[in-house]
Amino acid sequence: MLTNPLHLIKGVVGRTFYAIPRRPERIQIEITNRCNYTCGMCPRESFNLPEQDISLDLFKKIIDRIDSIYNITLTGWGEPLLHPELVDMILYTKNKGHHVGVTTNGLLLASFIEKFLETLDKLTISLDSVKEGHGVTDGHPSNMVVQKNIESLLHDRGNRRKPTVTIQITMHDKSQCLDTIRFAGEVGADRVYLVRLNNQLGNNGCKRPSLKEELTIYKMAEEIAEKYGLQVDNNYTAFENRLLRLFYKQLRPVMYQFDKYCPKPYDYLYINIDGKATPCCDLPRYEVGNLLKRDIDEIWHGENIHYFREHQNDVCGNCDALRLKHLY
Repeated sequence: MLTNPLHLIKGVVGRTFYAIPRRPERIQIEITNRCNYTCGMCPRESFNLPEQDISLDLFKKIIDRIDSIYNITLTGWGEPLLHPELVDMILYTKNKGHHVGVTTNGLLLASFIEKFLETLDKLTISLDSVKEGHGVTDGHPSNMVVQKNIESLLHDRGNRRKPTVTIQITMHDKSQCLDTIRFAGEVGADRVYLVRLNNQLGNNGCKRPSLKEELTIYKMAEEIAEKYGLQVDNNYTAFENRLLRLFYKQLRPVMYQFDKYCPKPYDYLYINIDGKATPCCDLPRYEVGNLLKRDIDEIWHGENIHYFREHQNDVCGNCDALRLKHLY
């Protein structure tokens, strides 16, 4: 985390000119590709991933290979709460000194609340709509069970600071986003994360806002968030450091139009259920190294990931996350 003006300047310059940091900030580990939802906007089926869980033994071997302290998220293209050994994985990772997060659709959250309050640093819950009338048929369904589970977790957390709770919202339209942000504020969540639909990754051309509408949503979202003390982020502003977030929020329209580098793999690695590393969860089988054979530093500075950075647009193919100015 950046702690002084020099580090802040270094962080801004590094991200703007894509000067890769010495090590990734975040590591995501795919622990299962089984899911209890079928969402139209989710590309998991188009990836043809095996619907299986990582074994606890293999998971421990992966964690043992990560010898520095990292922010680790235990989530893949599935619902992590379906994994029968999730709590053991959290405890093992925590005992190694890492900061641990989980991303869930929240449907099974009720039976995990006590354990999560005791162990997790971060919890992200995907919720696209809080009203049936929103007409969001392609995203995470409006589900009163999930909403009640969120309310229960935040009520039981009380004045404790952990886990920090993020409501993750896939943007379909303005009212759907803003109503869900209000819900997040009313129940006491810490953060909302707005996810832009990528219409080239097997989500069947789901409806998404135009670039102009997206920027309007961000502006109005931040007005609502200020009322409730929420943090609002998307890919361009998801920094641990508050000043970096503010800087990139101001630059967001410019970055959307001209940035040729995707922000996601800038400081991030994804480890799949075989222990293989990829620079993005949307490239689940594009291997840049095997964590069971090479350590994080070797992979992060290796030839394979260097090739990816040099040829990112070619490798990512149909992903349209950074082709906004050509789409509208």
